[in-house]
Amino acid sequence: MLCKFAATRRQRPRVGEGFALPKTLRERRQNERSKVLISEITGEVLYDRIQRQSLLVRVNSLCYEVFVPSGIASRLRQMPESERLNPVTLYTIYYIDGAVGGGHLTPKLVGFLDPLDREFFEVFTTVPGVGFMKALKCLVRPLNEIALAVERGDAAFLEELPYVGKKTAERIVTELRGKMAKFALAHSEEPLAIERESAGELKQEAVQVLTQLEYSRGEAQRIVDQTFARHKNLKTVEDFLRKVFEQQQSTTE
Repeated sequence: MLCKFAATRRQRPRVGEGFALPKTLRERRQNERSKVLISEITGEVLYDRIQRQSLLVRVNSLCYEVFVPSGIASRLRQMPESERLNPVTLYTIYYIDGAVGGGHLTPKLVGFLDPLDREFFEVFTTVPGVGFMKALKCLVRPLNEIALAVERGDAAFLEELPYVGKKTAERIVTELRGKMAKFALAHSEEPLAIERESAGELKQEAVQVLTQLEYSRGEAQRIVDQTFARHKNLKTVEDFLRKVFEQQQSTTE
């Protein structure tokens, strides 16, 4: 009888064993994991490996990839070697990229040189439909001008920003009007992002990419000069690499 009772009595399965967590519980656990904060990073910026929207920061034996607005990356890359500062402090936002319901969830860091810029970015990205990566690309006007447009309800101004359509501009005004006065008063002169890199910056980044692919610096510079001379409308490093690849394929056939 005891054996029969033991056989019919089933142990309650532990969480994660034998059944799926309720959606709300999964979301709550995901939210708890996403509360891990990395609010500042101070370390050595690897100036020779700065990309259009990201840079590497070495802290002791670890190297962090930090996504930054293109204007910050551009200013750091163009600094004369004698003026390059290290260590550098970046004021960061840690977030999880990807949908909770499926796909890959990737932890990412977004960084700024000024804590006020980080605060503005945190508020700006609370608007539904304005994701972190979109926001990094669309802030091509000084922050005080953007904030002033929000406070005035000037959706037409916001609509001129890259990746911001009419509906998104109206949503920004609806969600943030009344919350931007502090940023409208800031003395911001340079935008966080730039719409397009100058030809010089693009060439410099192209040389960096080729040296990472183990081309000598002299060879990389020669390829860059020749490719940009042939193709004057290249807008991105990806366009440049495609042309180099096509050129190499044509010479081997």
